[in-house]
Amino acid sequence: MPRAILYVRVSTDEQAEKGYSQRDQEERLRNWCRINQIEVVDVIFEDHSAKTFLRPQWQILLGRLKSNKRSNIDHILFTKWDRFSRNAGDAYQMIGLLRKLGIDPQAIEQPLDLGVPENKMMLAFYLAAPEVENDRRALNVFHGMRRAKKEGRWVATAPMGYRNVTAADGRKTIVPDEEKAHILKWMFEELATGRFNSEQVWKMAVKRGLRCSKNNFWLAIRNPVYCGKILIPQFEDEKAYCVRGLHEPIVSPATFDRVQDILCGRKKNPFNKPKIVSTDELPLRGFLICPECNRKLSGSASKGKKYYYHYYHCKAPCGVRFKAEQVNERFRAQLKKLIPRPGRMKIYSDLVLARFKEEAQRRNKERRDLLQELDKINERMQNARLKMVDGILSAEDFQLVKETCTRQVSDLEKSLNNFSADQEEVTKLLKKTLTGLEHLSTIYESGTLEEKRQLVGSIFPENLVFDGTEVRTPRLNEGIDLIYQISNKLQGKKNGTNPFNSDLSLRVLPKGFEPLSMVPETIILSIELREHGWPLGR
Repeated sequence: MPRAILYVRVSTDEQAEKGYSQRDQEERLRNWCRINQIEVVDVIFEDHSAKTFLRPQWQILLGRLKSNKRSNIDHILFTKWDRFSRNAGDAYQMIGLLRKLGIDPQAIEQPLDLGVPENKMMLAFYLAAPEVENDRRALNVFHGMRRAKKEGRWVATAPMGYRNVTAADGRKTIVPDEEKAHILKWMFEELATGRFNSEQVWKMAVKRGLRCSKNNFWLAIRNPVYCGKILIPQFEDEKAYCVRGLHEPIVSPATFDRVQDILCGRKKNPFNKPKIVSTDELPLRGFLICPECNRKLSGSASKGKKYYYHYYHCKAPCGVRFKAEQVNERFRAQLKKLIPRPGRMKIYSDLVLARFKEEAQRRNKERRDLLQELDKINERMQNARLKMVDGILSAEDFQLVKETCTRQVSDLEKSLNNFSADQEEVTKLLKKTLTGLEHLSTIYESGTLEEKRQLVGSIFPENLVFDGTEVRTPRLNEGIDLIYQISNKLQGKKNGTNPFNSDLSLRVLPKGFEPLSMVPETIILSIELREHGWPLGR
């Protein structure tokens, strides 16, 4: 009596859409074997796609047949050929392999005698039809998802910080996840300030409760979905572009664009921020350079009989080494001397506000010019559309005009997003900033390690040098530099000169001066002003 193994396969989609079931297939196969007097040796149940033969149960069966060539199995039976495979090329190879093992694969509802050459044409049809059906379904799904994206809908699993929901009209959409969205918003805002690099922000976000690998974090901060846009990938001759999404954004487009500029290096980072991990005893680690060889000083602790003693030291052969306690104390002492004298802050505030008013007038004019340019582009686009309808402009030329205008509109909208500050807001911000500068040493001494390092990096754009007595730097933050210039001019001499730089000039304020703000909320005033669309210099 011939012996056979029954192969029953159904995918989840087929079971839901077409009503296929494993029980029904098994019943039909057993009845056919009983009528044809074939012994059923085993029944293999598979719940996997037939696009390839990399199916768990099929691989187990194939391995069993290869290892036991004398199993006396004559047939592998299934209901139809699409239960066997939906890939014609792979199916022919598998049929050849089974026949070498002396096994005949056969569909009971589409029987074929493969010994008859003409039947191979019917086999090709039976195998190709399900493959064509699969390909057509995949193509329809692809174009459907692309069309939905162009309408502004997110069509996949919700990205980190969002969750999938069903809207009132029955359509799927995404909404911010309250537990994670605030962390994502903090991430982008922190990156936009430039205080830390992306790896440091990722580590801090993980401490705040974010569950995300470094690679997924990098993909997230590059994803425009968080500013309310959907990326349409490139396809054939259509280039990639973004459309406005229907979901609620977590961050503003201006913040997202600032982050991309910083990540791509298009925006200069004003902070001196070493990528170095430090401890409470070594807050200046990574900011100090060796006075002998100009390399950065490292830091470490040496164990005594009872206590650990911390040192800043150079790893080069020069052997420079300073007690951390002495360097930290000298730095704190000299930091107290940076506090401006009474009356100086009022003059500085008046200068900033006067400059701000001038900048406001200039930027208002720039905004009007941008709006006029935007109107011109929209009018040009409308004219091109009318010419295409009238047959004057070809569809290819219209597509080129559309792509150019869309790109120009996107650039103009990014520029317009920067115009969002008002006089009252800047005045409050300036007052907060200058108050922080008046209590500079107190903020440093009472701050956490992270706040101390933020403060050092914002005040000193270049590294510090400790010569054994004083802590010096070639250049201060330009905002503090200006305050000391004001002080020098009012005194007519250099009695109150900055202890970190004994050779300050009385030069005119350079482009983009950046005054210090309170730690940790705001490190330098210009960063906050620029976040609201008002640069302090040209």
